[in-house]
Amino acid sequence: MAEDIEAKIRRLRELGKATAEPETPSAPVPGPAPKARPPRRPRRLGSIRERERKKRIIIGASVLILIILVASLGVYVWYSNRAKEELRNAKLQKIHELNSYFKGPIMNTSYGKATYQELYSRINAARSKEEVQRIDVVSAYKKVLTRYQQELAKKKAEEEQKMLNEAKANKKAEINLLFQSLLAQPLPDQLKNQVLEVKNSLIQDVENATSVSEVKAINAVPYLTQLWRDYYSYKIDSVKGKYVVLEFNGRKTIYSKEDAKAYISGIPNYTTLMMYTVEPVKFVKIAVLLTRERVVGGFIEPNSTVMIFAKNGTKNYMKIADMGHVDMVLLPSDAGIINLNEQQGSSSSSSSTSNSQESSNQQSSASAGQTSVNQGGSSSSSESSSSSYSESSSATSYYSVNLGEIMRAISSGKIAGSADTIKQLQNYGDNLLALEEKLQLQNVPNGVPFLVIVEVPSVYVPDVLSHMDSLYIGEVVGES
Repeated sequence: MAEDIEAKIRRLRELGKATAEPETPSAPVPGPAPKARPPRRPRRLGSIRERERKKRIIIGASVLILIILVASLGVYVWYSNRAKEELRNAKLQKIHELNSYFKGPIMNTSYGKATYQELYSRINAARSKEEVQRIDVVSAYKKVLTRYQQELAKKKAEEEQKMLNEAKANKKAEINLLFQSLLAQPLPDQLKNQVLEVKNSLIQDVENATSVSEVKAINAVPYLTQLWRDYYSYKIDSVKGKYVVLEFNGRKTIYSKEDAKAYISGIPNYTTLMMYTVEPVKFVKIAVLLTRERVVGGFIEPNSTVMIFAKNGTKNYMKIADMGHVDMVLLPSDAGIINLNEQQGSSSSSSSTSNSQESSNQQSSASAGQTSVNQGGSSSSSESSSSSYSESSSATSYYSVNLGEIMRAISSGKIAGSADTIKQLQNYGDNLLALEEKLQLQNVPNGVPFLVIVEVPSVYVPDVLSHMDSLYIGEVVGES
């Protein structure tokens, strides 16, 4: 539109110049010699007026043209200033739009800065508002942003891959370390192949993981715990006999093989399981000398299953051995001394008056240890006759039998009928205690020591010997 106005103004200027300036006569063309012109005729008044009229028309047209030119110039100047203002505002707006998009981390890139400078130069070099508006900042920004996001994604993927590789390497090293202790054990071939298979499977899972979270989610502990349980079951089955000893933190406990495997299967973590040791049960016979109140009152028989306890301090008791067997129980020689006292007496008298009187008295006593039994009786009779006669007699006997001496005599062959004696004294101690139980009367005092031969697992022997002065033996009567 501005170009059209300028073209019109330019044509008006050319038209005014053509009107104001007289036409320059063209150069004479050489030709034949001019002929003599006829004499000029005097002009008429009408032609003079016509010339004046044309002159006035030309002057009016010139004034009109001048006015048009001035008006056109004013319009041009106003329009030109308005166009410049609009161009300036359009540039400012476009630069503001450019700054609103191109900011932040995107400007830290070389291509971001280059695109910004290119757009900024194009905006400043634009000569019209339309040219400014044709500059597409958004599209340029999207291209730069897409490239920037692609670079970020690539960089992030590289970092994630690096972290993933590090996580995989750490996880594989961890798995190898966890399985190292188990593989160092003397595993049977089948179990060793199973361990290697589980280990390789876990490592393959690590290799197939696509993220760090997947790698961290791979947990070898449950598999390792079960494999350690299988190994301990193998160790338990490898022990000869029906029982095994499980030791944990210095505490030793005897289990049957089935109970030991059930106990092992209940341990939740392999690190705790590794602290257990499995030992075979080897029974050792040891002799302990205990008073009867510390050996179930002496009412204990060979082949009985017992548990051994010890007094720790004044009031505390602790279990020393949770399993043992009684081999024999011996009474001391003090409990085998039998003392027997017997007294007998008789008298008779007669007179001439035929009166006669007769009386008899008998008393016996027996003792075993500190217990004695006394027996006695008396009888009398009288008669009368004419004659008298009197007579009296008495006798006392004392026996002391030491079973220990009898045993020595029998063993040395110094006693006759030793086979009968042995038969009579056989199971003397058991019979004595059985008689106590039957009569509910105590014969052997509490202070009498019993020599008990017990079979206990070898793992308990040091503890039993260390508490010899404070041992208590309890008989296992059953399980509830």
